[in-house]
Amino acid sequence: MTLADSLFKSNRLLEAEKIYLPIVETQRSENETIRLKLAYIAKAKNDWLQELYYLSSLQAEQDRPAIAKRLQEIGDRQGLSGFQINLMDQFLWIYFTYFPYLMGFLFALAFYVVGILSFKKVKKMKIKAYSLYYLGFYLLFLAWFANFPALLQYGIITKEKAYLRDYASSAAPVKQMLKKGNRIIHWQKKDIWVNCYFEGELGYVKADDYQPIN
Repeated sequence: MTLADSLFKSNRLLEAEKIYLPIVETQRSENETIRLKLAYIAKAKNDWLQELYYLSSLQAEQDRPAIAKRLQEIGDRQGLSGFQINLMDQFLWIYFTYFPYLMGFLFALAFYVVGILSFKKVKKMKIKAYSLYYLGFYLLFLAWFANFPALLQYGIITKEKAYLRDYASSAAPVKQMLKKGNRIIHWQKKDIWVNCYFEGELGYVKADDYQPIN
C-alpha cells in the first residue's frame, strides 16, 4: 500500500493501479481512499466507464455533492441517463451528512414512547391497541430509514447495447434499449435475468449486461 501511494504521488499511475486493484476489496479501512485514487487513474486514462463505476460505488455509500457533480459531467458528456442531480441526490446529501443526529433523535423518540408504554404497563394502566400499532409502524419506519441506502442497489451497463425487457425472457418485448454506462437499480436475480428499474420503468436485464456497484 505504501509503495502504491508513493507511485501514485509520483504520477506513475499505471504502476500504482496494478497494486491498488488486488487490495481494493481486502483493506476495508482504506477502501474509499483506494477507489477515489482508482477513479482518478481512470480519468487520467480517459476510461470514463471505470471512473463512473468507482465514483458510483462511492456515491451509493456516501453521496456527496462533488461526486454527484462529477458523475453528471461524465453522464452529460457521454449522453447517458441517470446521472443528473435530482431531489434524491439532495435528500441523500442531507441523509449522509446528518445521519447520526437523525438516528439519535428517532431512537430517542422511540425509547420515549416505549418508556411511556412500559410505565403504563407497570402501573396496570390501559394501553390502547392503536398505540401499539403506531409504535410497530414507527419501528418498521426506523428500520427502513436506517437501511435506506442499501435498498438502492446500483449497477452500470457494461455492454454496448442491452435491453430492458418486460419479463425474464429473450422473447419478451423490449421496453427500453440501454447503452454502455447507463445506471440501473437492480434487485433479485432470476436465472440469468435481474429485475431492475430504469427511468421510471421496471423490467429485466441480463446479469451479464451490467456490473453491480454496491
